[in-house]
Amino acid sequence: MTSPFDLRLPEPERRRAAGLVTRWRDLLYVPGPDFTSPLDPGLYRSSFVIVPAEGRAVRVSSFVVPAFGGELCRLRLEPLVSFRGENLGSFFEPGRRGVVYAMSPDRKTGAARPPDRPGWSYQGPSLAPSLAQPARARVIRERATGGSGDAAFTWVADRGVAFTGSDGRDVLLLAGADGSEHALLISGASLYRALIAPGAPETPGATVKELLGYGDWGSDLRVQVESHPL
Repeated sequence: MTSPFDLRLPEPERRRAAGLVTRWRDLLYVPGPDFTSPLDPGLYRSSFVIVPAEGRAVRVSSFVVPAFGGELCRLRLEPLVSFRGENLGSFFEPGRRGVVYAMSPDRKTGAARPPDRPGWSYQGPSLAPSLAQPARARVIRERATGGSGDAAFTWVADRGVAFTGSDGRDVLLLAGADGSEHALLISGASLYRALIAPGAPETPGATVKELLGYGDWGSDLRVQVESHPL
């Protein structure tokens, strides 16, 4: 077997993720089209900003690379020196929905406006009661193998970080390969529970392989998930 293609979190990002088990002042997102999923309530697609009570804010997005005839990804956690919080929506204060930028009818100028279209901003209950003080965090790691003989391949990737809130609820930040600027945030009961709790029964049509975006990679691709405490 060849050495696996390695997309685990670099050590600075792993330490950054572990350092987020602390008090949060806010959890922010970039509003806009495709923010919500019509098929899976509680799933949101954006780039996110975690604002701890002390220290720098952390931007959460996806790092995407081409490999093995497709695209692989891992979660990316970057420190922010500064950001414009008024432009972003808040999961802690849902009334703060941020702004989106739209072109004028003549397409000569752009202007900021509230994200007033359905599904462009967060409309649920505040996540502050759960996530203002996460109790623990885990890395969600995928291991995959496929092919045979000289065409065999394998990879390992840190796809996400799951935070367990003070009330025991889990929120998963998951990398996706459909855009380097976006990750997924999954809150509440969801088909994605199978990723947070490896070994849990899979749902037909929403297996671990399909949830991770490999449903069309062929039957010879085998994918497993692991959960590693931070």
